[in-house]
Amino acid sequence: MCMSRVRRVLACDPDGTAVVEGAGGGRERVSLLALDGPPPRPGEWLIVHSGYAVGRLDEDTARAVLADLAVVRGAAPEGDA
Repeated sequence: MCMSRVRRVLACDPDGTAVVEGAGGGRERVSLLALDGPPPRPGEWLIVHSGYAVGRLDEDTARAVLADLAVVRGAAPEGDA
């Protein structure tokens, strides 16, 4: 089963990808092809699904989602959030 994840942008590249980081520090490169609007800026929060950024979250919403996930998962390692 695929699940969307909350990721923070570290950097955007001109090739239409971004390097993002999970709450626990795990990094990955994702495509921005499915994301509306201008490229995200470092520090911005994204919803990532199957390697594609599909939406944006404000800081408060991202933190709230990560906190809720920690509760649901019984405080699972943050890298999995």
